[in-house]
Amino acid sequence: MAPLLTKSSITSDPGCRKSRVDWAGCAREGKAGREMGLLDSMSLEEKIGQMVMVGFEGPELTPSDEEFIGRYEIGNVIFLGRNIVDLAQAESLTHRLQEIASHRRHRVGFLLSIDQEGGVVARLTKGATVLPGNMALGAIGSEEWASRASEVTADEMMALGFNMNLAPVLDINNNPDNPGIGVRSFGEDVSLVTRLGVASIEACQSLGVVATAKHFPGKGDVTVDSHLDLPTVAHSRERLENFEFAPFDAAIRAGVGAVMTAHVFFPAVEPEPDLPATLSRNVLTGLLREELGFEGVLITDDLFMGAIVKRYSIGEAAVRALVAGADIALLCHGRAEQAAAIEAILDAARVGKISRERVDESVGRILRLKDRFGLLDPGRYLARHSLERVGSAENRHVALEIARGSVTLLANRRGIIPVAPGGYPDLAVISPDIRGLTQVEDGQLTDSPLAAALRQFAPGARDFAFSQSPEVGEIRDAVDLARSADLVVVGTYNAHIYNEQGALVRALLDTDVPVVVVTMRNPYDIVQFAAAETCIAAYGFRECTMRAVAELIFGAIEPRGRLPVSIPGICPCGTGLTFQG
Repeated sequence: MAPLLTKSSITSDPGCRKSRVDWAGCAREGKAGREMGLLDSMSLEEKIGQMVMVGFEGPELTPSDEEFIGRYEIGNVIFLGRNIVDLAQAESLTHRLQEIASHRRHRVGFLLSIDQEGGVVARLTKGATVLPGNMALGAIGSEEWASRASEVTADEMMALGFNMNLAPVLDINNNPDNPGIGVRSFGEDVSLVTRLGVASIEACQSLGVVATAKHFPGKGDVTVDSHLDLPTVAHSRERLENFEFAPFDAAIRAGVGAVMTAHVFFPAVEPEPDLPATLSRNVLTGLLREELGFEGVLITDDLFMGAIVKRYSIGEAAVRALVAGADIALLCHGRAEQAAAIEAILDAARVGKISRERVDESVGRILRLKDRFGLLDPGRYLARHSLERVGSAENRHVALEIARGSVTLLANRRGIIPVAPGGYPDLAVISPDIRGLTQVEDGQLTDSPLAAALRQFAPGARDFAFSQSPEVGEIRDAVDLARSADLVVVGTYNAHIYNEQGALVRALLDTDVPVVVVTMRNPYDIVQFAAAETCIAAYGFRECTMRAVAELIFGAIEPRGRLPVSIPGICPCGTGLTFQG
């Protein structure tokens, strides 16, 4: 097997990193001759196949899957948790897809993408290293650690055959009520998000994996989840330019290979009421292409989200996105719906609703990206790499060190922590059943990752798991357990949205038992229990993060994290206590 790629093994023509591409000029100079030759020789069906990215249902390619891929000349695939069983299976599956590409008339490799943001959004969990997410990195504030996290992720992705990460998130989360971003963002400060985002992009792409800046033009300040319906960002154009757009502008200048759209309405840019950015020519072509100068590949967010399907058929949405300037329509689910979307795109191209020039612009950009990342060379994209570094002790140590640097002590008024050895012999751990909250197939999860981590220090710890919105009976049972313990550690998961979790914590605080609260996703949860005397922001629930929380509670590490968002009336941005105060 070939060795894993390193930074030094990735070479690229500086011309590939230009923000604007003169296709005719590049062809004359010989820089894009290969792509242009391919483009000229491709049929319409082959071109349209490059302009979609599809998901499929299971952990292997069925004959039906292969027939579908062949019939529509599919050029790009997204992997979700349902497609991953273990490391060997994942690598075999990605390799099989590239084998299919290598036997086509035009031997153009697949973009094989995955959402491996780290933290709460990770598709590779079974045997791979799952690093803390963006807000944990924001709590450290170090470009070096952001780069290191991105390198580990890209290294493991390449070993498994994935060549495109649908990350990093460049949304600036300055709205505590944002239901879909939160800890997926680096924080609320434009400079912090920009610095860490660019560092992540450069590290990822230096190892041969396409980075994807998302969700353009920015959905950090929304109160509706676009999976469910259409959010609006109603700020002025001046505010957007100085805030939401800024990280994307920096990413473009840093050479990011791809940008993903947001299913969000921006009235300051798009005058048509309730037209999502994904379908807006003013946003995708006018703003992103012409004003910001992006000439990489523009991919939609999944077109099956509520913000889109509540207003458009899947075929209409796909066509409108491509007409507006998107290069790839992302279609994650449903074979019949995927086929309907592709047929609609083909029909629109045949009658000129999507012009041949528009098709060639997109396919030219896609081919140029694929050439930059070795996907026009079967010798490169068929190379198989050692899996020994995937989930290695070294990489897991990196994840743990990031977690240790990020966990943030928000309150410790009675000095309950650090817990001295034997100080509280009877520990009760009360936390949400994470498996029921994440809605993601995830082999790393246990009933209570928090309890599992704390048992490394208190083997006899008892635990109780509650639901997303605990009922009265659950709250009563949690209180009964607490009253029989010497110390309670309670975890929350989006309690700022689910008020019943706040009620549970407040009921625990009303007992005479010392309580340590751990926010296992968004730190905004503390608004529900501002009276908590001891509170830790963890920014996630992964094994490395829960281990760091346990070490902090028992004094094995000092708290070093700094809150990268503000919690109005409670904690300003930058809050972070030490054990000394």
